[in-house]
Amino acid sequence: MSALRENGIIDGDGLDTVRKDIEKVLKPYKILPEFPLRDGYFAGTAILSTHELTKVFDVLQSQAKSLDDPVALEIYEIFATRMVKSKLGVSNVYPVRAITNRSMIEPEFLPSDTLSKNLQQLEEAIIKGQLLELNRFPGGGKFALDEEGFFLAFPLQIVFCNQAWYLGFECEGGKYAGLFRFERLDRLFVGQFQGRFRSKQEQEKSLQKLQKLSAASAGIFLGYSASDQHKFLSNDKQEHSQACITVELWFNDAMFRFIAEGTKRFPARQMNMSPPVEGGRLMLPKSIFCLKKTTNKQFPNRFRVVLPIWYLGDVEFLRWIVGFGGNVKVVQPEELVAKVKGIGEAILKVYQQ
Repeated sequence: MSALRENGIIDGDGLDTVRKDIEKVLKPYKILPEFPLRDGYFAGTAILSTHELTKVFDVLQSQAKSLDDPVALEIYEIFATRMVKSKLGVSNVYPVRAITNRSMIEPEFLPSDTLSKNLQQLEEAIIKGQLLELNRFPGGGKFALDEEGFFLAFPLQIVFCNQAWYLGFECEGGKYAGLFRFERLDRLFVGQFQGRFRSKQEQEKSLQKLQKLSAASAGIFLGYSASDQHKFLSNDKQEHSQACITVELWFNDAMFRFIAEGTKRFPARQMNMSPPVEGGRLMLPKSIFCLKKTTNKQFPNRFRVVLPIWYLGDVEFLRWIVGFGGNVKVVQPEELVAKVKGIGEAILKVYQQ
């Protein structure tokens, strides 16, 4: 009753009114279930049907358990408790869907001040557009251009990618002013409080830029140049082209059967291929399979994609190409040809020792 009064649903005591509502509306119209409601009155299927609620529970269960999402896990536990009380039988929900990607980070062994253990505060900062002072834990994994020390950034979004949770943010001031980046939550912590906020409109505008860069890169590596990112986001075609590079790979028939299936590996407007190997699926978009085959008998299948110039430094992209072994030939750009050759030579050198 106190909750009803606090939310302005009833005035004064109102107990008789609530009883009449239950007697004449909620019960007769099956809004409330038939069994005794010892834990309170609730309308479990007022918004979704029993089947739909079970589906939502299944999806939430997959995310909470597979991705080690503490926020989703908390909601999942509340959801499960209430599903049990509503007699909707969550114990009998068969896990039809599952997310096989799992977080490789064990939260139990992380420092208490890591962003991974302070998600509620981080989410509030994102929603409020709050500027944060961030730093990387010393001794942790980092790339060549990652620097230790405090830096300012506006947090924009929390993202799960491959095997870990990342924070997408926009650097504010300093050497990388205006740079959009993703970094692992478990590698970052917050420094001193910053009493600076920006509007929701500014946050959403920056988030759109971050998402556009990420979609074009087909990943979370966005390089280290704010200037390159600015050019890529430009509506001027000439300026935009200065931040792009064309990658061309040739595949043999056996591997190209797999490649041809990945019509969403990169954005469709950036990617083209030669026709599929004979005997392949017929229902494929002609806009993508529009290139001529090569004249190379060993590698007759052509794959071409236009990518942001920083993508050549993405370790996941390089791992993808090297993983094809002798089934692929890198044709352009020369920088990528040299990188792949260098990786191959380094591997060979290790095993010759």
